[in-house]
Amino acid sequence: MLHFLPPYCPEGNWIERLWWDVHANVTRNHRCKKMEALMAEVDAYLDARNTQKTASPLLRAAPARRAA
Repeated sequence: MLHFLPPYCPEGNWIERLWWDVHANVTRNHRCKKMEALMAEVDAYLDARNTQKTASPLLRAAPARRAA
């Protein structure tokens, strides 16, 4: 069964939810002066998230959308 999605549908795309989670928790309002420091913070955050047993609210399944 095919499920047609709009051309841009961040709620239906898992990687978009992952980017939202990283942005909300690491990259928004960071104070890193070098890209290496920012990437180290992203790596540390992703390592910590991978050890947790529950998903971030941003990564949980998107609510079902009603057809227009």
